[in-house]
Amino acid sequence: MILPNKIKQKYLSRLEHLIEKGQKVPVKQESITHENPITERRRYEVIEKIDWPQFVEWRTNCITLLDQIIPKNSVHRSTIRQFGVLKNIKDHLEFGISFLKSIKDDFERGYLDDLALEIEAELTANYMGQAENLLNEGTTGKYDHVPAAVLAGAVLEKSLRTICNQLSPPEPIFNDKGNPLMLNALIDSLKRRDLYNEVTVKHLRAWADIRNNTAHGNFHQFNKQQVEAMISGVKTFLMQYL
Repeated sequence: MILPNKIKQKYLSRLEHLIEKGQKVPVKQESITHENPITERRRYEVIEKIDWPQFVEWRTNCITLLDQIIPKNSVHRSTIRQFGVLKNIKDHLEFGISFLKSIKDDFERGYLDDLALEIEAELTANYMGQAENLLNEGTTGKYDHVPAAVLAGAVLEKSLRTICNQLSPPEPIFNDKGNPLMLNALIDSLKRRDLYNEVTVKHLRAWADIRNNTAHGNFHQFNKQQVEAMISGVKTFLMQYL
């Protein structure tokens, strides 16, 4: 799922924090003696080791964060598993920090976003543009705003299904009988997942009412201004959540 900007910034800040935290983990030098049992000659080696408790804490934080932001089908998933076996030596720490930096750059530039979702978001924007055209360029009449409401409602329902599928774990979009959930049921499902606040829920329900009235032919229950507000609101909602 393409993250809303506020949530994305939260993860970017966490990535930056872990990069800085890794860079500040104390490194100490430790001398190791190697003795040849045949010649009895000794060789001394100095290695740089990381404070073990702090390293484990940092490594665990990294795994938790990376598991949340790297898509399940990404080639980088294997590297997350490698984090679990990193040792408290300088080379491994530097590898981890470099990996975090590269992931932060890709994440910030949108290269970890779901490409299929990006395509759907683009198509959705096109459909909403068509809804605006239907509203503005339709034949003047008592119910000339209805086609735009139908299209906007269909786009909203399809998009909510997509959002449900992208959650982890996915939110069911079918009921116990195998029938697709309708718009209000989808709104309820996503509300239970705390995806949006109560104000957004009220807007979604208002748009769902317009959609349901179009489906039942109750065109007198809403007017052109309400459809205009619906189209504008749905566009804003989808830009934030899809």
